[in-house]
Amino acid sequence: MSIVKYNLTHQTRATIRRGPRGRRTGGLTSMIAMMYLVLISTLAVGFYSMTTMSAQVSGNDGRIAKAYMASSSGMDFMRRQLARVSVPPGTEGKNAINFYYPNLQALLDSSDNLGGHRIGRDGFVINIPAGEDEYINLDKDGNTRFRATINDWDGEIVVTAYGYSGKSPAAVGGRAVTMDYSRKPHDNLIFKYAIASKGQIQMDKGEINALDPKDSAVATLFSAKASGVALNVTGGIVGGKLNLLDGANVNVTGGKVDGATSPAEIMSDKHTLYHETSPDFPDVDPTVFKKYATNAYVAKSKTQQNILIKAGTNPKFNANDVVQGIMYIESPNQVTFNGNFTLQGFIVMDKGVSTTDSLTFSGNLAQAPVPAGKAFDSVRATSGVAILAPKAAVLMTGSVNSYLKGSVIVDTFHFKGSADIQIDRGTLMTLNPNNKSAWFEGKTVKFTASGLNNAPTIGISYSAYYSPDTGTWQEPTQQ
Repeated sequence: MSIVKYNLTHQTRATIRRGPRGRRTGGLTSMIAMMYLVLISTLAVGFYSMTTMSAQVSGNDGRIAKAYMASSSGMDFMRRQLARVSVPPGTEGKNAINFYYPNLQALLDSSDNLGGHRIGRDGFVINIPAGEDEYINLDKDGNTRFRATINDWDGEIVVTAYGYSGKSPAAVGGRAVTMDYSRKPHDNLIFKYAIASKGQIQMDKGEINALDPKDSAVATLFSAKASGVALNVTGGIVGGKLNLLDGANVNVTGGKVDGATSPAEIMSDKHTLYHETSPDFPDVDPTVFKKYATNAYVAKSKTQQNILIKAGTNPKFNANDVVQGIMYIESPNQVTFNGNFTLQGFIVMDKGVSTTDSLTFSGNLAQAPVPAGKAFDSVRATSGVAILAPKAAVLMTGSVNSYLKGSVIVDTFHFKGSADIQIDRGTLMTLNPNNKSAWFEGKTVKFTASGLNNAPTIGISYSAYYSPDTGTWQEPTQQ
């Protein structure tokens, strides 16, 4: 077999290296690679821009949401503060701000919430805090915060709460909410206590309890004294719990309270309750009853009806005397009840400026319902009142049991008798803010129930607070 040899020229070898028709394949691959590189780079830049924009939008949305929550928190904060103010009954709309602004100052200027700032007033506008660049922070760094304004319109108010997120007040995310508030009288919750005092309650001996031993929790004590010793218990028995304000103290050196006997146990949270605020004490206007006292008091008369005791009379009632209907006493007067006195109705005394007005019961007081008959129709409709004498000092020293139906509302009350007092569906309330406003060193005071469901129907009113009109909630345009 012969072997055929091919002679490859230079041109032939070049053709084989280049491939068909003489094209170079290496350059095309590089071009395609570069195109893909450019495309991928472009896509990467696009994705980066999209991600950055998304993060910015998300950040803005987050700040807006936080600012909205800050403004809502600000409105909740204002709702709480305005529920704690007190505008006296009958206050004209234009004068309301002169009462609730000092209330807000007392609540906020010294509080941690304002962080050292104060609130400010400019005419009928209140700024909380006062400075335009001051805020109430919702986080430790102050990134989320709010401020509020109150605009007073003749006693009715509009609250605006501004919320912010971010360091600058003008940062994206500033939001505001507004709502109208109206005056509303406080509830009569002070009557849920058996004994309620604006001042100190002193318990030295005797017993304050429920008529039914199973209901001993009814016999609660409440003092609204804001500082110092509000409740001083040195002996005796209290069936229910002790109640006082956060800024006041309780002193226990003996006695038994709510079943506890050791002072340390009595003063524990289980038996002594602290409250941030006091229920509203009523404003008392005895004069609305005066028109029912149609007959003049007659000294030494054994039975009298609907009597008016003129100022300076200083009458004395003796054993077995009877008063039917209302006994209305002008101020000043010092009234003494000796022996067994029967009251078929109730006692009302003027709220005069005298500091000597007094009712002294050295015997017993037996209260009975108002008699039947046309002469008593007008007073029979009155309920919940046993004694209404907001400026009188009441002293009870009798040795025979007394019975009262309804609430006893007086300046001070001192019990040192050797007999029992029973109060049927009533609260014993003292309005004097000083020490020994209610002082017990007698035998036993027993309650069938507090006066909550039998509060006086006339002659008392309550200060007002501000309640939100929820239907007026609005979100104004962004600041």
